[in-house]
Amino acid sequence: MRARLALICGVAAAAALVSQGVPAFAAPSPVAGANVRVTVDSGAQGAYHSADQLAGGSYTDGVLQRCGTDRRMQNEPTLAIDPRDHSVWAAGSNDYCTVPTAGDAWAGFYRSTTSGASWTDSLLPGYSGDTSAQGLSSPVHQQVLGGAIAAGDPMMSWDGQGNLFYMGNNFNRGTENGASGLTKDNTGDIWVATYAPANPADHSTDGSKYVRTVILAHNTFGLGSFNDKTDLTVDPATGNIYAAWSDFHGLTGCNEILFSRSTDHGVTFSPPVKISSGICGNQGPSIAIGPTGQVDIGWEANTGGALARAPGAANGAAYVTSSDFGQTFTKARIAVHYAPFVSQEFSGNGARECGDGPFACPTGFTFPRSDLAGPYLATDNMHGTVVMGFQARQPSGQGQIEFAFSTDGGATWSAPKVLAPAATGHQFFPWLAASDGRVSAIWDDSQGDPDYAANRAPCNSATGHTSACLNVRYAESTDGGKTWGSSIQVTDTPTNLNYEQFGGRLVPFFGDYITVATQGSTVGAVWTDQRNTVGAADASGDNDGADVAGDPETGGKCTTSADSCFDGTGGLDQNIYTASITP
Repeated sequence: MRARLALICGVAAAAALVSQGVPAFAAPSPVAGANVRVTVDSGAQGAYHSADQLAGGSYTDGVLQRCGTDRRMQNEPTLAIDPRDHSVWAAGSNDYCTVPTAGDAWAGFYRSTTSGASWTDSLLPGYSGDTSAQGLSSPVHQQVLGGAIAAGDPMMSWDGQGNLFYMGNNFNRGTENGASGLTKDNTGDIWVATYAPANPADHSTDGSKYVRTVILAHNTFGLGSFNDKTDLTVDPATGNIYAAWSDFHGLTGCNEILFSRSTDHGVTFSPPVKISSGICGNQGPSIAIGPTGQVDIGWEANTGGALARAPGAANGAAYVTSSDFGQTFTKARIAVHYAPFVSQEFSGNGARECGDGPFACPTGFTFPRSDLAGPYLATDNMHGTVVMGFQARQPSGQGQIEFAFSTDGGATWSAPKVLAPAATGHQFFPWLAASDGRVSAIWDDSQGDPDYAANRAPCNSATGHTSACLNVRYAESTDGGKTWGSSIQVTDTPTNLNYEQFGGRLVPFFGDYITVATQGSTVGAVWTDQRNTVGAADASGDNDGADVAGDPETGGKCTTSADSCFDGTGGLDQNIYTASITP
């Protein structure tokens, strides 16, 4: 009787707590696992693997050999988890290991069969110097022969049959035409590559066999057109592949968001169509799939002009949706208004990144650009919501991640709210994903920066000295993105995002995004990390804490980023790291 009475009292007490809006039993907080280095280019694992070797062949070359040892930069990581084997993860990045041998960065391809605990590093076939059968057969190889020797902006997504689809762009850096820095002669393309199972009966081989690369669009030579800011999502129910990207037009008009789809498993793609009519400043599409195959796409946009915004112009998250599997879309509109938090506010002259020499800014701060403000979309099909996250400027000037949600398929949206309020630090580079009734979010965060001020760039002191203060944080929602639990720190070591490793070692670059991926209860994150970068003091110069070992400014003898001297100093050793997260 006493036990029954205790049970009744306990239930009554719990009911009372629930009726008062207090959770009766606190849900366990998510836990981040060990931080694992994805891009092992320090010689510890030897050469990068070729696509041929991933599928059981033997091809290798000098580019792959050097990539395993040259300790170069990697950024803008993507991550996708195999829906039929959650221990198979695929990742990609802008990989600068090819600079010394191929002349520019290329699309890195990394694969794990241990839930991210260990990795095999590779490259997308077709890079300069790739004479493998896979490389020579790629249409991207022909672009490389024409001068488009760089590739990046990686995005990945799986179907339900063990096939991985990898999207990015291929380009040259452009030639100034003498009239304007905004108009360059660009060559390049948007591509999607397919990686299939090497053995369809063995799910651990999913996404290991390179099959093909298809080109979706080309840059318009001589008009300043540049295809960039990609996204790719596969509908697991239909197998349809949806791709979207930004088409920057230089001086010829508003940037566009273009869309293409494949209904034959990546063999062909439809001609690109513009889905951003009526609005401007379009960049950074994000695609999510609803419960009945609804295709939701959001991106950052404004209602102003192509280069100068008209008075009263609105800025925020543009949104369209398709109820016929991407054949037609609703008219583009600004669905959620917000003031984007962008790095330009820290320069004093409108520059989006600051460093030394020609990159020096009036404020004296050193920082990379962080101006791709979102939105990033996820659909929680268990709760019937579409959720978006974006980096928003608060009235104080602080950058915080905000969110909004829709319960009616994007017709209306909630008012934006701060996702994980923090008294100090700036938040940027959000990413959202959803599965199993859980919406996961990650972002970069300088919370706890001892030098923080709302008008100061992350990890910069008042005098412009930089420090390692940046971490990756994670939070999740179990009610469709309406409310969020407390955030946790994912990284076990803070990083200095401000190392001057680009532009002749005069300016930093930290990419434009990081990624969280989910399948069922499996959650993984990837991010750009500087913990392995070796800095050096510049006592005779600005001594801003952002200079790297080997650079002549610090007394080093490494003259270019192609110099093998940097292999030994570690001054360019920017990497991709990952961690699994237990919800």
